Amino acid sequence: MRLWVWLLLCSGGLWCTQVLAQAGDGKIHIPVRVQGTKLEEPVDYFTELLIMALNASKAENEVIDIVFSDRDYSQARWIHLLQNDKRNFVIWTMTDKTREQQMRPIRIPLFKGLFGYRVLLIRKGEQARFDNVTGLTDLAKLLAGQGTHWPDTDIMLHNGLRVTTSETTESLFRMLSARRFDYFPRGISEAWFELMQRNEKNLVVEKNLLLYYPTAMYYFVNKDNEALAKRIESGLETLIDNGKFDQFFYNHPRINTGLEKLQRRKILRMENPFLPEETPVDNPRYWIDLNDISRSEVKPEDAVSR
Repeated sequence: MRLWVWLLLCSGGLWCTQVLAQAGDGKIHIPVRVQGTKLEEPVDYFTELLIMALNASKAENEVIDIVFSDRDYSQARWIHLLQNDKRNFVIWTMTDKTREQQMRPIRIPLFKGLFGYRVLLIRKGEQARFDNVTGLTDLAKLLAGQGTHWPDTDIMLHNGLRVTTSETTESLFRMLSARRFDYFPRGISEAWFELMQRNEKNLVVEKNLLLYYPTAMYYFVNKDNEALAKRIESGLETLIDNGKFDQFFYNHPRINTGLEKLQRRKILRMENPFLPEETPVDNPRYWIDLNDISRSEVKPEDAVSR
């Protein structure tokens, strides 16, 4: 291995200890654990993009070996596992101030900020309950479902909305179907894709509303694994520079199945006081611009009293 490659690999210490095994093919194999399960692999946005980023920043004699999880966990459990695992381990989740203290963020939004644009999953036949919603005050009369440890939950509560929670996305889908709450906010990159993937018969996307709050979905690694963080960051920047990030983003079913369905919607803007100051909100190369999509917009209103 050339000296400059060795120095790069060892610059963070931990990365160096995990790349010393040389396989029979003469390559240096680098295991990287991810929160995704093997079942998600064929369509998993996050794993595909991570592999692209690591391949864009690796040396010629390196091979990235993705190691999938045996099972899925709640967000809180993934974060706990990452905090206590100093190996090459990557998770992806929405950022907030607490999470950036617990883990090392790679501050490049994986969905170009689209994760802050959220439509509502509702039960089929209940559109009329939402037709007269013109602002957060109206929406607060209905009950939302969210994850117990999701940053979105605190954002919605801060803005005066009523929320009930559960540990996992799967349980929230069941609760919505069972009439335990009225609507389930999902990102544009999630809603239609999930309904299609799950073959849901009783749930639909509400037709008129679009919630928005500034946020970002990031890759995170253990705070002590700076070398891995730099490798992912460098790779993502390369993909942005050569246009491959946008090509992947706009052609992935998670994205295009949602963007193509954004007709005129009322935007209900919400505050996000939990967004870290370090969020690169002023760097346009990281964010999507939806101004070219014609839609009506509800002006910001004061948050409903909690």
